[in-house]
Amino acid sequence: MDARTIAPGQDRWLTDSRVYNLVWLGRWIERAQSIGRVLLWAAQQPEAADPGAEMERVAGMAASIRGVAVGPEESAMAALLARDSGASLRGCLNAARYNATQVAPLEVIQLLGAAIEAVNAAPPPASPEDAAAVLRRALELLDELHTVVEEVWFHSEAISEEEVYRRFVQQQQ
Repeated sequence: MDARTIAPGQDRWLTDSRVYNLVWLGRWIERAQSIGRVLLWAAQQPEAADPGAEMERVAGMAASIRGVAVGPEESAMAALLARDSGASLRGCLNAARYNATQVAPLEVIQLLGAAIEAVNAAPPPASPEDAAAVLRRALELLDELHTVVEEVWFHSEAISEEEVYRRFVQQQQ
């Protein structure tokens, strides 16, 4: 039996700590996606006269909203991508991976690790195109993560009437 499963069964249960880790896993992934989508939008502003300045302006607003102080030598985009805080993309992914190690199947942990590696491997973005490439890859991996969670935890195949009854009886005991 895999100790990191939430599948119903006679010898499996959800403890308070497992529920805590599941809730925070979902919250960190949601935060990472939110930051990634805002930064990707900022990097893909084609109508701007100076795309790099527009990207930095939007990233600066996002950093301000998230409470990230950006130093004079640092770009807001770099701070929101790679800083190790709960307000950066990498920080959210690291926190999600920590929670995943407590409750998630290996596939989830591997995808979170790949998303962290995608952010870590890239140098600070020098252009909107560089930032958009990193963000697209990270968001693709997070989209894959949703598919894996659906397949591994919430099996989409139909279950038989006998299995529905068996699970109902188990819940009543």
